[in-house]
Amino acid sequence: MTFFVAGYIIVWAVVFLYAAGIQRRQSKLEQELSVLEELVQKRA
Repeated sequence: MTFFVAGYIIVWAVVFLYAAGIQRRQSKLEQELSVLEELVQKRA
């Protein structure tokens, strides 16, 4: 039973860390997209 609980906690920790990493990358992409949109608007 202990291994089951430990495995369950580890799986959820991995899922949480993976989701946090995706959120961080998405935030960086949104910032980069905003900069590119500003550049396009300045050139138009």
